[in-house]
Formats: sequence, C-alpha cells, structure tokens
Amino acid sequence: MRSFDPDAEDPYVEPLDEVILAPDATSEIEEDNALALLDAVTADLPAGEAREGQRLMTRLVARALATRRPVIIEAGTGVGKSLAYLVPAALSGQRVVVATATKNLQDQLATKDAPLVSAHVAGTRVAVLKGKSNYLCRNRAAASGPGQLSFDDGERVPRGVASQMRRILAWSQDTESGERDELTFDVDERAWRALSVTPQECLGRVACPQGASCFHEAAKDRAGDANIVIVNTHLYAAHLASGAMLLPEHDAVIFDEAHEAPDIFASLLGTSLAPARLRALALAARPLLGPDSDEAISELLSVADRLTISLSIQYDAQRLAGLDEDVTRELARASELVTRVVENLRILESTQEATEARRLRTLGPAVHLGNDLTRLRGVGEGELIYLTRRDREVEIELSLIDVGPRLAQDLWPGVTGVLTSATIPDLLGTTLGLAAPMERVESPFDYRANALLYVPYLPARNDPSCEGAIIDELVGLIGAAGGRTLALFTNRAVMTRVAEAVGARLSTPVLVQGTLSRQRLIEEFRESVSASLFAVTSFWQGVDVPGHSLSLVTIDRLPFRVPGDPLAEARRERSHNPFYDVDLPRAAMLLAQGVGRLIRTTSDRGVVAVLDTRLAEANYRGAMFHKLPPMRRTRDRVLVEAFLRELGEVNPGDELVH
Repeated sequence: MRSFDPDAEDPYVEPLDEVILAPDATSEIEEDNALALLDAVTADLPAGEAREGQRLMTRLVARALATRRPVIIEAGTGVGKSLAYLVPAALSGQRVVVATATKNLQDQLATKDAPLVSAHVAGTRVAVLKGKSNYLCRNRAAASGPGQLSFDDGERVPRGVASQMRRILAWSQDTESGERDELTFDVDERAWRALSVTPQECLGRVACPQGASCFHEAAKDRAGDANIVIVNTHLYAAHLASGAMLLPEHDAVIFDEAHEAPDIFASLLGTSLAPARLRALALAARPLLGPDSDEAISELLSVADRLTISLSIQYDAQRLAGLDEDVTRELARASELVTRVVENLRILESTQEATEARRLRTLGPAVHLGNDLTRLRGVGEGELIYLTRRDREVEIELSLIDVGPRLAQDLWPGVTGVLTSATIPDLLGTTLGLAAPMERVESPFDYRANALLYVPYLPARNDPSCEGAIIDELVGLIGAAGGRTLALFTNRAVMTRVAEAVGARLSTPVLVQGTLSRQRLIEEFRESVSASLFAVTSFWQGVDVPGHSLSLVTIDRLPFRVPGDPLAEARRERSHNPFYDVDLPRAAMLLAQGVGRLIRTTSDRGVVAVLDTRLAEANYRGAMFHKLPPMRRTRDRVLVEAFLRELGEVNPGDELVH
C-alpha cells in the first residue's frame, strides 16, 4: 500500500466523457436572458455576488431546456444550484417540475428562492404540491365534529388523541392550505390519520361532498396553473407509478439531490405489504358489511395472524430467498378473501351520506390491497422480493432492481430531464435510464486554504481495539477544537457507545441524536459555541451549521453498505465488477456528503477527520478523492490539533454574533 502523501497526484477512476451541449442561436438567446435575470436576482440578495460556477450552471440548464436535451450537473457546495436552475426555468415558457429528496430543500425553494425569482419575471406562477395525506380532509373533518370523534374501524379514540383531533379541527377553521406542516403543535400520528386520507381512500372531487373546497384539490389546481411546480422526489415517483395521474402535465423535470433518486424510484415503483393492512381492511369493512360478512372478516383476521407468524419465521431463517411455501399459501388465501370483501363493498347499498363515504374510503384501499397481493404473487423479471422488519412486524417488499429501463420507457420520452446534486455518482445517468452528458461545476470555496483532510494512524476498522482508539482520537481532536464538532457515524449503537465514553472525558457539551428532535438538536448545536453533536445517517446531508459552531467534522468509517442489503446484493449479482459498479460509487458519494458539512460559506475553516485508515491506504482511495473537495491532506495529528486551536483563537466563543 502506498503512503498518504498530501501533495501526491492520486489515481482517479476515469470519469465519464464530458460532452458540452452545443448551443444554437435560440439557446444562446435563452442563455443570455437567463444570465441577465440571474444578475438581477443576485443583486437583490444581502450578500449578492457573481459566482462563475452559478453562471455556468445557469447556461447549462437554459441550454438543456431550450434544446430539450437532458443534462446531468454535479455542482459543488456553494455554487448556488437552486437559483441556477430556477432562473432559466422561469424564463423557459415551459411548465417545469422541481423535485427534491428532502423537505428542507423543498421548503427553501418554496419560501425563499422561487419567490425571489418570480418577483423578477412577470407572469411566473409557483406552486407547491405534496402528497394527499399531507392535507386535512374536509370531509373527514365534517364527519368528526367535537361530539362524534371516531376512527373508521370503530376503535375508540383515546382521550389524548381526541384532544389533539379537536385542536386540529379548530385549526382547520383558520388555515388556508390545510397542510400538516402549518400546524404549530405536535400531533399523534393517529390524530392526523383520522382527519386525512390516502390516495386510495379519497372519494375524489366529484364524489366527495366537500370536493369543491378540498385543500388538496385546491393545491392541485394551483399546480395546474403554475409554470414551476415544487414537489418531492417521492411524490414524483408515485406519480410515475400511478400512470402519471398525480401531477399536471409538464415539459421538464429538475431533480435536485438527484443522487437519492435511484433508490426512491426503486421503492415507489414497487410495493410493500404488511399483515397490518389485512387487519385494517377487516376492521374497517366489518361495521359496513354487517353479520353476513363475519365469516370472511374473521378468516381475513386469522390469515393476517398466520401471515405474521410465517413472515417472522422466514425472516429469521432467510429473508432474501423469495417467499416460502407457508407465506405464499397465506397470500393466496388473503387474495381470495380480499376479492370477496371488495365485491361485497361494491354492491353494498347505503342511503346515508356518512356511511357511503366510509364505504368508498374502505373500497379504495381494498382494491389497492388486492392489486398488491396479485403483484406479489407474480414477481416479474428485474424485480426483487424480500422481507424487512419495521417496528414489530415483518413486511414483504417488492422493489425494482434496475429502474433505468422503466424510466427510459415511461418518463424520459415525454420530459426533458435535468439532474443535479453536489455529488453525482458517475453512473447516475445509466442507472436512471437517461442518456445525458455529465457536466461538473466547481465549488467557489477555497478548500486548500481553508480545510484539512486528516486520516490518523489507527488500527484497522475491523480490529476490536479500533473503537477505543477512535474514542482517544476524538477526545484529543474535540478538546483541541473546543467542542464545535459534528461527529458522524454509520452505526447507531457505535455512536451511542462512543458518545458516552467521549462525553465523560470532555468539559464541553455533547449532544446525541435520539435524545431530542432533529430540529431541536440542530438548533442547540448552532446556538452553542462549544457543543459537539454525535449523529448518524440523516445528518450526513442537509445540515448547515455556521463556522462559529463547527470547525471539525469526524467520520468514524467509510460508509460502505453493510452486508445483507437486498437491493445491493441483487445489483451486485447483475454486475461484472460489483465493488466498483455498486459499492464504491455509493460509498464515495455518501462520504462526500458527510465531508460537505464542514465548509458552507467562504469564511468557514476547519478539519475533516476520517477515522478509517482505508482512505489513506486502500488501492481504491483515488475514487474516493475524486468525489471529495480538493483539501490539503495530512496524517499529522500535531499539525491538525494546532490548526484547530488556531481556529478557536481566531473565532473565540465570546465573539459570537447571532
């Protein structure tokens, strides 16, 4: 193995050929107009400044929309991606859907970036559309007056849940959007569930007595009138799975945080089934169908119980080997019973409006459940069926192994695709079935001047003594930094043990994921001048913390998938070089996301410490470096601790300005 030389030229994995989209006369005009608008928009920002990377990305997106030729853009941290694609989208004359993988980015686009752009372009209309269950259902609210709170299955509403339902009903009199995110108080999931509907439960605008004033239908109408529609990637995948029934017709789609799209599409274009769905249907249908259905309903509940046991037994034995004979038998019987329930619900006659609404809300999920049972019993080529445990119950999952062929056939022929993220796997286009050039726009941040990448000399990550060495390393580094550390882990149990051991040896506060809500943890970390935050997967991306609160990011190990991931195993089997095609690209991308938490502004400075010697010694390290910012690299702990102390002296806690 070679030594870790910070000044050496490391071998990189060969990148994809970069093909710059050739402009034509029309696209050049669009590009120039987009750049002029970008200048006007950025001039309105408090710290407005021209960023060459942002201007290049604006040109690329404007060209793609004008020529209707797709593009994939890896845009480093600080480029200003959102304005770079919103500006040409607003000028394009097309309806453009922007899909994000995280709620944080969706909210930023909706409340900050899109309004800023639309203020400069007359006639620009922006709408946000979320999944149906995110909106209060007026019909359920009307049927749930303060004196008649109930669940559809007849279950008694607990006192605490009833109290929250009443608060939601009071809020519903004042809200304009009906969106759950507007609630100013936390609610039990059961309380919101009782006052909202899934797509399968919805009666539809025409059949619903409240259809004319439905919150979700109003949101869909706004989306239909808008030329920029902001959604999340999960809703877009569900739209494709529904046969393009959920979103208005559009000319282009921009996937931000596009590195998340393959797994989201793989899941949403598949399906899942838990025994709880059988029980829910039985309990909802029983009061509607009456005594004549008792035998079928009782048998459906029995099937749910037997299926629960069979799935648990198979999960413990072999969860990746398809479905065994016992599970298959119970699914067949469940399919027969659900078909019978569906038929009985369809012929049920009701003269009461409330009962008819409950019938339709029960029929929709019943039909959906029947379709899923049929699909699970006939798994197609390119689909993977496996078991997973959620909460206390084992579920059946069906996912697409390769989403590329489906997207190439059903999505890309109809829309222009723009994929972007700070970190893009080299094979993302192939994975998503999109034939498009990969363009790279460099970050404007001076990483070599402001950041160090440190890999200490430690035992191998699988050595039993490594965890103790990591604890010692963290105590020294966090002590030198005066706290101000985001410590990222790939395993929650390891995080908990290490946080407890490190916290006992530090004088500065240690925050640990799971002790408070995610938002509260981030707020406390930002507000503190000396706290450290120990966290796992969900904090590897989408977390922005200013330099006064963060000067050290540590990563306990390279984020390779743990053995046994069903989709990864299936994809490995289909590859001639599984490590380089499946494992390494994902690990490099996730590592880059974690590293990206450090430098968020031009004034940020600090250290990234990767506590896994493979980054310094493994022969594939070049592929990792290829995705990382160009930081100076060292293995000298004395140098690193001196640099961290220097940062503390330059920006001491008592100079913090909120």
